[in-house]
Amino acid sequence: MKIKIINKERIKDQYVKDALQEYTKRLSTYCKIEYIEGIKNTNKEINDKSYVIKIAKNGEQLSSEQLAEKIAQMGVSGISHITILLGEDSVEAGYVLSISRMDIDLNLLLIIIYEQIYRSFRIIHNAPYHK
Repeated sequence: MKIKIINKERIKDQYVKDALQEYTKRLSTYCKIEYIEGIKNTNKEINDKSYVIKIAKNGEQLSSEQLAEKIAQMGVSGISHITILLGEDSVEAGYVLSISRMDIDLNLLLIIIYEQIYRSFRIIHNAPYHK
C-alpha cells in the first residue's frame, strides 16, 4: 500500500521532522509513505487511483481499532493508494476523518496522524504496540 500525506503548510520545527522520519522508518515494513508539504495545487499531487481522506474537525471520529479496520478494508477492496490531506478544503474526498473536534497545532496533528497509521498497521498485523 502507498500512502501520501499532503500538507499545504511547511514544517519548521526539527522535532516534527525527526518524528516523521522515525515513523516513516517504522512504517516501511508495512507500506510506502510519502510526505509532501507546501503544495499550492494539491490536485496535481493526487493519483487518479488514490482514495482521498481529508482531515477536518467536522469529519468522523474513529477509534484506533476502527481506523485499522478501515485501512484493512481498503486493502481488501483493492485500494492500493491513499492520499491524506491536511489544511485542504477545496479538494473532494472519499472520506473525511476528524482527529479531534478541538483545534490542534498542525505539527502535532501531523505526528498524531503518522502515529495512528503506524498503530493501525500494528493492529492489523497483531503486533505488540497497541495498548
